[in-house]
Amino acid sequence: MDDRSSPERVVRPTVRVRLGVAADVAGVWRVHNTSIRQLCRARYAPEEIEAWIAFRPPEAYLASIASEALFVAEQQCAVVGFGQLDPARGEIAACYVAPEAVGSGIGSALLARMEEEARRRGHRIVRLNSTLNAETFYASRGYRRLGRAAHRVSGNVDLPCVRMEKALSPTGSE
Repeated sequence: MDDRSSPERVVRPTVRVRLGVAADVAGVWRVHNTSIRQLCRARYAPEEIEAWIAFRPPEAYLASIASEALFVAEQQCAVVGFGQLDPARGEIAACYVAPEAVGSGIGSALLARMEEEARRRGHRIVRLNSTLNAETFYASRGYRRLGRAAHRVSGNVDLPCVRMEKALSPTGSE
């Protein structure tokens, strides 16, 4: 058989989105930090990035894990993304993907899982503050821009963001 006649297939490893556990903290922290450093540097100043990273030490993720509001995307037994939902408010607090995994559907899978959880908890609208570099990602998934916002990460550093929202269908058939 001639290998040139068969089409080449790219097989992507399966991504699993699940609730985070304490053992995920190091992976979540790594994804958060590398994502901020590499994916946000074109839109944020170095001092903003450093304050942003210092804002969330590894142990800070444990409270979100305990409240069952932190989801991880796992691929080949490694954390490659995470998302955090404020379940009481229906607010997405975080959605980060490892730089090497951007564009592979991981962010979309995390976002869908958090939307599903918000819907399950009775929310009809989900809101978030998007980083400047992620606004087009959210817009392409049905979020609409509400206006400018800021996210305080230290006593003197407010990160410019974009406030966005999405109406959730009752059945999840967006």
